[in-house]
Amino acid sequence: MSTRLLNALNRLLAESGFGHVNVQTVTHDVQFADGALFARLNAMAVIATQSFDLDEILNLTLRQVISLLGAETGSIYLCENEEPTFRRRAGWGQRSADRARLSEVKLPDGFGDLVTRSRTEVITPDYLPHLPPLAADFIRADGLRSWIWVLLWSKDKPMGIMGISSRETREYTSNDENLLVAIGRQLSTTIEKVRLYEETCRAYEELRTAQEQLLQSEKMSAVGQLIAGVAHELNNPLTAILGYAQLLESEGLEERASDFVRKLFKQAQRTHRVVQNLLSFARQRKPLKQEVDIRKVLDETLALRDYDLKVNDITLEREIEPEISAVTADPHQLEQVFLNIINNAVDALLEAGKGGRLKVCIYAKDGNVHTEFHDSGAGIKEPNRIFDPFYTTKSVGKGTGLGLSICYGIVKEHGGDITARNRLEGGAIIEVRLPSAGRTPSPEKSLPAPRHELAIEGRILLVEDEEAVLEFERDVLTGAGAQVVTLMSGEDMKSRLLSETFDALIMNGKMPCGWCAQEAYRWVMENCHTLEKHMLFTFSSVLEPEIRSFLQEKNLPYLVKPFEVGDLISHARRLLQKTMAASTV
Repeated sequence: MSTRLLNALNRLLAESGFGHVNVQTVTHDVQFADGALFARLNAMAVIATQSFDLDEILNLTLRQVISLLGAETGSIYLCENEEPTFRRRAGWGQRSADRARLSEVKLPDGFGDLVTRSRTEVITPDYLPHLPPLAADFIRADGLRSWIWVLLWSKDKPMGIMGISSRETREYTSNDENLLVAIGRQLSTTIEKVRLYEETCRAYEELRTAQEQLLQSEKMSAVGQLIAGVAHELNNPLTAILGYAQLLESEGLEERASDFVRKLFKQAQRTHRVVQNLLSFARQRKPLKQEVDIRKVLDETLALRDYDLKVNDITLEREIEPEISAVTADPHQLEQVFLNIINNAVDALLEAGKGGRLKVCIYAKDGNVHTEFHDSGAGIKEPNRIFDPFYTTKSVGKGTGLGLSICYGIVKEHGGDITARNRLEGGAIIEVRLPSAGRTPSPEKSLPAPRHELAIEGRILLVEDEEAVLEFERDVLTGAGAQVVTLMSGEDMKSRLLSETFDALIMNGKMPCGWCAQEAYRWVMENCHTLEKHMLFTFSSVLEPEIRSFLQEKNLPYLVKPFEVGDLISHARRLLQKTMAASTV
């Protein structure tokens, strides 16, 4: 080999990180033409500096090493992190059965103390007696006459090992070892470079995912605030609607009018449950689980779509086992799940044309209560994606893709499962499985119609910023016998309390202009002593933790809208009874 070529080779090795080959030690042992040797080293340098595909780098390097040193087979093994397991990542040539079997090998003791302490880079037959038995068996697994292995070091531990072998007897010279060590060092550096690149890519992907999750979290937070505001606005008129419906029920109306009132009350309750489900979706309301009869929940849900089913000629079939145990669930959320499934089934049937069949089955199996919804529609295009958020096959404006994903979350939160599949005869099946509570639901006791002739006596100041709610509460309390003065602002309340005497104060705990329950309580305590013990607060949405803590600390009663007529009357009675008791002392 010419001095000019050696100098060029050294420059190439130095630039690529392979190391340095001593000119004085290079002999004619390298059995390749100068041009071929240079070309192979150049190929290794190029792939090491330009590629981030570790398998490509390892396989090309191994093939070039085998060609350079006239070997027949070779392997490269790498280990991950601190694991003692070495896995084959590259191989070339015909391997023995033993080597083919060793796609990975676990070396608990590594390559022994001698190798580790001396930071050995080349393992030759002379090292075999000093290696742990498992490592020695691994090294000579090819069973060929000539072999040499190079350890690939990372800090203080081998990260891998590269070996070549031949059937012919051959002694590897110091030049061969020097060349292998230089290649091994560069290969170690390249492996670390690629792993750092892969870690950087993973970190970037995790950062991107975290950013997307943060953005989604911010979106959901905004949705939660919007829902809370909508709930506040809806709960006020719902309080009046539900309350007046209850009052009408006790008015002795004719049968047809009473039926209308019952339906009005039922739909208002449904609206109330929708609001509560929205609050639950916005994480402002925890599910209220109890033992429920799933058959009753299903019947009530089907009743909500009874008219639509009849109008669209959809035949409803029921196949329900007579003895079904209760399930532990939030009945309102369960109704939401069933309603979403039924709505989707009806939409599928209507898309296929007017008419069709909807079959509902309830049965017990393997400790679960199964509820199945069979429809005779066109089936589901992608059953495995139907519960993905925002996935919908409906046209724009007819579906958001959130309904079934919310159902999936509700069922999973209840410890159950929900699946979708297509029927062989056409149509789809949605199945809901919930854990059985193990007990048969007890029959519901029929509750008597609410009685509102609970006479109360006393003078009540009623403060509310919503006119419909103010009128409803006034009508209820006046009808029960109280003298009621109504106001719609905090400032008017202050003026009235400073000039007149009242036996009780019922007010909205979150009035406009930022006047809250805490401020109202402190003002009343300072200016109308003893009246603070006869206060009742009403709220249009779920209480914030600090407000709830304050009310509990001061032992102040409160109602969350919409509330029952009887609850308002009973709370007013207690406030007035306290006043009467205090006046007799």
